[in-house]
Amino acid sequence: MFKLPSGVLYEERAGAKSGRKCIYKDSELCIRKTSTPFQYQLVAVRALEEGEELSDSLDDERAFLIGTELKFAPTTFEGAHGFKWKDASEENVQLEFIVDEGTNKATREAFAMAVARCAWERKNRRVYTDANEAEVKHLMDQAEDEELERLLDSVKLNDAELEAATADVPSSPSKPPKPSKPVDPEAAAAAASPVEPPKFELPPEPVEMADGEIIVSTLGELYLFDAQTCEFVQVSNEVALTVIQTGKFEYYINVAANDRSFVSQLIDPEMNAVFNHDHGSLIWNYFDSGRAYSFSLVAMDEKHYEALHQGMTRAAYETLNQEPWAKATVSSQDYILDAYEEDVEMLPEPSTWASEDEEEASEESASEDESSEDESGEDDEIDQIFRSAPVPTGVKTGKEEVDSSDDESEEESEEESDEESEAESEAESNTEQAAGSDENSKLAVGYKHGRSFVVRGSQIGVFKHTDGDDIVFDTTISRVDDTHGREFTPSTMMLHEQDSALVLQDSQRPNELYKMDLEYGKVVEEWRVHEDVPTVAVAPNTKYGQMTGDKTLVGLSHNMLYRIDPRLGGDNLIVQNEQQMYTTKSHFTTAAATESGAVAVGSAKGEIRLFDRLGVRAKTVLPALGEPILGIDVTSDGRYVVATCKTYLLLIDTKLPDDPTNRTGFQKPFPQAKKPAPKRLQLKPEHVVYMGAPISFTPAKFNQAPDGNSAEKTIVTSTGPFVVTWNLRRVLGTGRGDAYHIKQYQDVVVADNFRFGQDRSIVVTLPNDVQSVKRSQLAKPTRESLMIRPSGGQAHRDNIVNAPY
Repeated sequence: MFKLPSGVLYEERAGAKSGRKCIYKDSELCIRKTSTPFQYQLVAVRALEEGEELSDSLDDERAFLIGTELKFAPTTFEGAHGFKWKDASEENVQLEFIVDEGTNKATREAFAMAVARCAWERKNRRVYTDANEAEVKHLMDQAEDEELERLLDSVKLNDAELEAATADVPSSPSKPPKPSKPVDPEAAAAAASPVEPPKFELPPEPVEMADGEIIVSTLGELYLFDAQTCEFVQVSNEVALTVIQTGKFEYYINVAANDRSFVSQLIDPEMNAVFNHDHGSLIWNYFDSGRAYSFSLVAMDEKHYEALHQGMTRAAYETLNQEPWAKATVSSQDYILDAYEEDVEMLPEPSTWASEDEEEASEESASEDESSEDESGEDDEIDQIFRSAPVPTGVKTGKEEVDSSDDESEEESEEESDEESEAESEAESNTEQAAGSDENSKLAVGYKHGRSFVVRGSQIGVFKHTDGDDIVFDTTISRVDDTHGREFTPSTMMLHEQDSALVLQDSQRPNELYKMDLEYGKVVEEWRVHEDVPTVAVAPNTKYGQMTGDKTLVGLSHNMLYRIDPRLGGDNLIVQNEQQMYTTKSHFTTAAATESGAVAVGSAKGEIRLFDRLGVRAKTVLPALGEPILGIDVTSDGRYVVATCKTYLLLIDTKLPDDPTNRTGFQKPFPQAKKPAPKRLQLKPEHVVYMGAPISFTPAKFNQAPDGNSAEKTIVTSTGPFVVTWNLRRVLGTGRGDAYHIKQYQDVVVADNFRFGQDRSIVVTLPNDVQSVKRSQLAKPTRESLMIRPSGGQAHRDNIVNAPY
């Protein structure tokens, strides 16, 4: 809409060693109109170098929602003029844009006034030409920055030049245009004329709207995500979103305008709902006839937004917990409300991380250089030797494209194919017989000897990690039998005793565990834990217990947490003074331990309990949001817990606020009114539109850092054919739970985890394949990388080796 065509973007972080940092040395600063009325972004866009192509990545721009919280004001640096503003998503971070010498004072002042008008429109939800002195004065009183107050005071209501700022511009990153000439009034008027919205397809009108008791009704504007233009497009300037109770703990939302009904939808986790207080909006997914849609409702004012937020959260809570909202304590209600809001603030990240930033950047750079060298080799393909399909278009891999005109290369591959075709045919036949109807189901990543293990029916495949972060098939444990010779498919698999053994469980015999000696590839011990206590999950005693010779492990039943010691013998292996039973059905599902032996436990109700040791009651119980906890992991020091639900991850900072000794919720209960603010990590509803199916996450894991020299930095999980990672520091630094990287595969990902001791490579298990992927190959989500692609094409000749896995 309005821009400063050339300048340098700097970032300043309070307390950082480097202090001032250049982000873009050649960039432009512009005002961008969003798809939400009366909301604008201040956008710094990196200028493309000569010959550089456009990409869909967001690395080339920094965008900030315009409002008084920016504290936008003029500044100078070494005699040059520019502007400074606060990054509202990060504490103690300031941005500066220093303009080129050719930008005169009048242009700078005009740009500043445009920013001020955008702030006024966002505050009042009206065009700035409707402003009067009293309204402007009201906004001025709220602005803390004196320079912004001065700019607002100087706003003129009929400035023809700045009225041209109402013209739309494309929202996707583009190559910065050349400096524009003075605005022609007629051209400006033409540019400001309404543009016909792009045509897109609405979902069919509901046949019947849900009927029942109205819990809350909110007025607002309705938008629908258009997958063609990658924007939210307004479909109605006034609708009513009503939460309806249709039965006991059953709720629907109805969305309708005077002339049309849009949605009548059951409130459940697949909605993937995201609330944003800054925008006053709700975004969610709607599925109809096998197609995914993403709607957004922008509430007409803050009162309507708060009513919507509380009404929807109450309905979701009661639906999932099957109990009244009023039964939850006030502190629990606040905790749950925070969890459903996108822009919740968390405690600052550990100060030790800041000192590691430069070292980490150096390591990543070295890793990229090493990666590029590895990838140039003949045998070091990006997706390793077990890939059965090409890399999807749009995902950054760094892999060199094969030149189809290289006749010599083609002849060599054809010769190899001719020489090995007979052997491959025989191998394929053996593979088909071995594969049967079983598929890969479990993954365990080892630290010793660089091995990983994959369950396929009653077989276990053994894979070897190479120095180049590749993974190759090693051998097969062809049949898993218990000590009585009964064949079974392991439902649980955990490495134990310095990776010399696997702890296995048969779902048909939940009271027993089995120890497999990996040197012999056979079950050598049967452990009857307790005849009355079925074990639902096991975990090492400590975060890296598998690296020690410790014989004991942590066991979990539906209502009991206990230590298992196989050396006790007999039919009761539970250590009596290290067990904690709950009389009510707690429905425990999963557990994970810190390096000190504290334990985090998740339940089917959605509760999370933090124990400082076994044999005592939990120090902290975090309220249930309602969705079952499918998996849980914790950092070595216990500072962060990540819990996996079906449609989102829950990241929790366990550090006690204002505690002088930096204790966590494992060591001391949280004050009743100061429970931690949970952060939901979830995929954007508009991205789910491209993916075309509801989200279903596999248990998320932190990367391992057993050497004690660095903290965990990355989280990995998967849904459908997509592997997803979150940068932990970025989430904590920006507060954004949707800042993730992603990679698509040709089949569903059944399990994934980082290679032990680092986060450069990820082991990915597919139903009939095992691969290793470099984390650097995961890219920010784009339309191309998210579109589901049909499987097909010829399999790579190397995948014959491991096709059963």
